[in-house]
Amino acid sequence: MKEINWRGVDLNLLLTFDALYHFKSVSAASKKLHLGQPATSYNLKRLRELLQDPLFERVGNQMSPTTRAQEVAPKVAMILAIFSQDILPSAVFEPQGYEGKFIIGVSDYAEQIFGPDIFDTLQQLAPHAKVIFKPVDSENCVNLLTAHNTDVCIGVFNDLPDHVLTTFLYREKHLCTFDNSVMQTQIPIDLSTYLNTPQIIVTANECLTTQVDKTLADSGLKRNVVLGTTRFLTVRRMLVGRKMVAVMAEMVGRSDLIDDSLTLCTPPIDIPDFNIDMVTLQRDSHHPRIMWLSELIKQLIQTKVDTLRNIK
Repeated sequence: MKEINWRGVDLNLLLTFDALYHFKSVSAASKKLHLGQPATSYNLKRLRELLQDPLFERVGNQMSPTTRAQEVAPKVAMILAIFSQDILPSAVFEPQGYEGKFIIGVSDYAEQIFGPDIFDTLQQLAPHAKVIFKPVDSENCVNLLTAHNTDVCIGVFNDLPDHVLTTFLYREKHLCTFDNSVMQTQIPIDLSTYLNTPQIIVTANECLTTQVDKTLADSGLKRNVVLGTTRFLTVRRMLVGRKMVAVMAEMVGRSDLIDDSLTLCTPPIDIPDFNIDMVTLQRDSHHPRIMWLSELIKQLIQTKVDTLRNIK
């Protein structure tokens, strides 16, 4: 490639060229650019030197473009359009015209509970866009964001680095869930019944213990875990018609994804609540599209949580 003297290249030169080409007058171009005529004439001189062509010659009262100027004009217009439309930041994101993708990292249960509302709203507000939900956890969250493979991530995240921005969505708590048409126990469930009833847990591996078991062990107690699964909805399906108990996140128990009549109540032991957060990269947090998407998701999830907590 021919070496270019970039010191001689100035965006103002392209603006001057474009104005001269359209107005065919130094004075009219100067007025359009809010420049004095000497400055516009100086820019034309630099353009002529840079492109090694007269570019515009006076014919009567007009500056007539040369053949070289005619060839360059559409390319200059394209460069200015790319710079103004695609490079310069937009103050406001316009979802109606967006034709790209919204890539959202979500935990299993967040996707089940909030995914439909997020998708439906994005389809309504950004009808030409596509939506992708990707599985995310504390292990892969930062890598997905850093590689720009996700726009935002939703879930439970621990020990995130400083270059990640965390937005609190809501405080999640644990509830005991069971089919009381089978259990036929008093509400809330007492500790003895809880410990003696077979239990289901959500586990990401083959281990059938969680923090709950550590809490019980500290008090010399033990529960009877008989089933582990990675899927929250499996827990609800398995509870129906069976004498079993599960401790699960409140939103999983209150969601209407399954038509069941399970009972929810406070556990007989202390199980710490936990935060559901949304995370983005600090350096992308002011991007108009990311800002718009983040605020939309925050409003949708918080509204959904309030609705579910007021239903039952």
